[in-house]
Amino acid sequence: MCWGKSLRNTSSQSAHVRLLRLTWVVALIVGEYAIFWAIVNRCDWPENSAWDSSHAAMRERYRIAIISDPQLTDWSSYHQSGALLKLVETYTDLYMKRSFHRLHKSLQPDAVLFLGDLIDGGRDSSKAVFDRNTRRFGRVFGTRSSAWNRAPIFMDAEEPAVIPTDGAQVNITGRYEQRLNMLLDANSRELVRGYGRSARLYVAGNHDVGFGNTLGRSSMVRYKQTFGSVNYEVSVGNHSLVVLETLALSSDIPDIREESQRFLAQLGEVTPKLPRILFTHVPLFRLDTTYCGDARETEQLIINRGGEQYQNMIDSSLSQEALHAVRPDMIFSGDDHDWCEIAHPLDGSFVPEVTVPTFSFAQGIQQPGFVMLSLYNPDHKVNNQFPVIPTDSPSGLPVSTLESSGTVARPSTDATFAYEACMLPNQLQIYRVYGLLFGCTLSWILIQRYRWIMRGRGRSRGRALLGKWDIRLQRSSTTTAASANQREDQSSEESMDDSPSGPTLRSLDNSYRSRRMSRCSYLPRIYWKMAGWDMGNIALFALPTYILLFVVSMF
Repeated sequence: MCWGKSLRNTSSQSAHVRLLRLTWVVALIVGEYAIFWAIVNRCDWPENSAWDSSHAAMRERYRIAIISDPQLTDWSSYHQSGALLKLVETYTDLYMKRSFHRLHKSLQPDAVLFLGDLIDGGRDSSKAVFDRNTRRFGRVFGTRSSAWNRAPIFMDAEEPAVIPTDGAQVNITGRYEQRLNMLLDANSRELVRGYGRSARLYVAGNHDVGFGNTLGRSSMVRYKQTFGSVNYEVSVGNHSLVVLETLALSSDIPDIREESQRFLAQLGEVTPKLPRILFTHVPLFRLDTTYCGDARETEQLIINRGGEQYQNMIDSSLSQEALHAVRPDMIFSGDDHDWCEIAHPLDGSFVPEVTVPTFSFAQGIQQPGFVMLSLYNPDHKVNNQFPVIPTDSPSGLPVSTLESSGTVARPSTDATFAYEACMLPNQLQIYRVYGLLFGCTLSWILIQRYRWIMRGRGRSRGRALLGKWDIRLQRSSTTTAASANQREDQSSEESMDDSPSGPTLRSLDNSYRSRRMSRCSYLPRIYWKMAGWDMGNIALFALPTYILLFVVSMF
């Protein structure tokens, strides 16, 4: 077979290879960058129809991005170690870093509130591992580059001089102090947003400090020194944000429960002057049959179960105590990792509660997300009253407590707050698309190279047949001339085989057949070499593109 040009050059110049190169480059740009931009840019801050939409009024909106359960993957997540653990950490961090960078740049929130479970193994890790994971958290969520406050805004008024060991008594006062003043006026907030920065608020989760009687005292103190107080109240956007640490409240050990209990009692003694929004890591109590709404990804409801260092919801009595002491207009919780939206009856009205989905794709759901919260209270309303209006509408809020059941109408359009979920890209689906594209690429190359080999064999066979016909004609005339002087029998044919005048027809046929078999034995090798060169040529474009996108995302 005459192959003509170099096989390697033929591979790099083939049209299907050039097309596949372009396909992979486009797919990587979309999967590693464009899809984050497109999906987050679809989200916009929620508005109530009764709100003033003038430019001056829009500047007065206070906007908070609520992120729950990032749970930075570490050794405790999947019991991995070495290179595999590093790989998992890198790609889960990369997903959250891309998502956060895009939401922060596109939506420009005034504040970002983390609803707990910041690090998966935070409560059990050593100081060295905790410090390392804290630095990871700062890199993922841009603490140095995009946080208005690098240090916690709220710290305990009295901090222990040393971190105690678990089991040691801790003098907890329940008092906190605000180290930094929150920016409230529109001009200051607009200036800070223009610099790409936002305030950071934190809620403690059970993966950070533990839960109930098994809450780690040393983990609690370490968390406070890094992320600040676990119980505090702050006024922004003419609303009062109440962060309540229900993890310790779920303990019956006085030393653990004291701080949160005292803070809760103080809230109950003060009449709210602004609408209160409650933030707690663990959801409030509901019956196991309470429907979470159509936006929930999994069919599993939030049921009243618990185990070591966790509980799916706080107890019924504690929920009622928190509701009556705080008297919130709205509740946000985390821990469950999936969306859930219900309503709690409270003195003839109801209080909506939203459980915010996880921000990580490695925590049990395929499409993570966060919640956008808009606050607008120009008239300084004290609270929002949401009457219990039963409804059969699919958009109603499910209610299922000991007092009532069914669904109720959503908060009215004149409420001082509005919230909406923003879902993030399905990273596992992106990986599946990459796998499918790889399979299609390999199949297409194998098919194309098989066709190329078959066409080459056809052309070679045609040339060989023509050459063989010419040889037969030439040797036929030679045989006729030689036979004129010899007998026409088999001895004459044998003497021709031994004739020094040149090769006979039989020897030529045998030589041709040998060369043909030798050449055919190389066809499979040539086939796989060509396919390998095609894949290599595609990888020469795809891999640098991926590496470039990866490196850019890390900074």
